Amino acid sequence: SRPEKLSGTPPVYTEVARKARVTGVVIVEAVIDEHGNVTNARVLKGLPMGLDRAALEAVQKWKFKPAQYQGRPVKVYYTLTVNFQVQ
Repeated sequence: SRPEKLSGTPPVYTEVARKARVTGVVIVEAVIDEHGNVTNARVLKGLPMGLDRAALEAVQKWKFKPAQYQGRPVKVYYTLTVNFQVQ
């Protein structure tokens, strides 16, 4: 089974990006370990004005239910998308 997000705060919109009304998606690849922690996170597709860094910092604090293989928790590569929309 694939990992499931249990908790985590959304990324912080940088003030510069909010004023410029930058919207879009940051794609992050990470390893979700056997304990549900995010490790080795890196941006595959970023956004300007610090939003890719904000997404990376947020994702690294998220907690997951680990992926399962034959009933045991396993480490997996996982692609996460973080949406930025100006309200």
